[in-house]
Amino acid sequence: MLQKTLGRILGCALLSYGSTALAFTLIQLEPPSNIITDSFTLQAQVQPIAGTIRAQIFGLRRPGSSKKVTQVGGMMLAANDRTGSASDVNYLAAADPSGAGGGSGGGNAQSLWISSTFDSLANTFSRTEFYGATQNVLVGYDFTRSDKFVFGMASGYEASNFVTKFNSGNEKTRGYNINPYFAWLISDRWSLDVIAGVGTFNTDQSRTIASAGPPPTTVAVDSEFSSKRGFVSTNLTNISTLRNWKLTGSLGLLWSKRDQDAYTENGSIPVYGSKQTSKQWNLLGEVAYGRGNSEGFFGSRYEDIRNYQKV
Repeated sequence: MLQKTLGRILGCALLSYGSTALAFTLIQLEPPSNIITDSFTLQAQVQPIAGTIRAQIFGLRRPGSSKKVTQVGGMMLAANDRTGSASDVNYLAAADPSGAGGGSGGGNAQSLWISSTFDSLANTFSRTEFYGATQNVLVGYDFTRSDKFVFGMASGYEASNFVTKFNSGNEKTRGYNINPYFAWLISDRWSLDVIAGVGTFNTDQSRTIASAGPPPTTVAVDSEFSSKRGFVSTNLTNISTLRNWKLTGSLGLLWSKRDQDAYTENGSIPVYGSKQTSKQWNLLGEVAYGRGNSEGFFGSRYEDIRNYQKV
């Protein structure tokens, strides 16, 4: 009888110990959303802006003396290089390719344009899984001098929304950017462009953490913070034509940086500020064939990203 009683006491003790261990394993301190997403989104959010402005430079502005001046739908659209865009609308609001409005002859053209891009992003690794999209709306103005130099300025609104499955949360970012750009049309074939940009952003995010209870429960933790972002992009491009064929080659560098302010979550959990930089070399090759206002092309791109953040 005593042996059975001791056995029951020991069994209850083991059961109690097992339940306590289970409760503690439910405490999962998943990181705030931006700790993970920042490692993937810096380049992905900068590339559409640089790509859209390059589209404006190469799609809407060529030396008048080359007889290859084009507008939307023209032969030069294959060189636009709109990296990663799921959809893009580019509308020429006002242009004066004849130079009549430039005041000094046919070498001075100007244009006002607006563009919208929508870029989706997904990370399927279970420990850092998230998905979402970034949308940019850009409005720009540029002018050409002496058929060689393009000066422009673009500003825009940017919105990002991500569902962060790794911490059962979400992340929403809104902000504005301003982007000056310059291009030197060295010849009918060679060109050099430089694009820069700065922006300020506000992020609202939420994550879910578990507590031991008893009983075990989940708690939503919210936070808000500001950040700044800057980038510089430069590309050397060659475009050659042979009848209806066009060959495009480009070597470029994209450098970007993001500074995030420190913040405190609503559970009095402090999060330190951070700085992130990235440098990307890219090599683009493209072959296009066009007739009239239609064009088909095939291209490939090699990217080498340095100073990326490991997770």
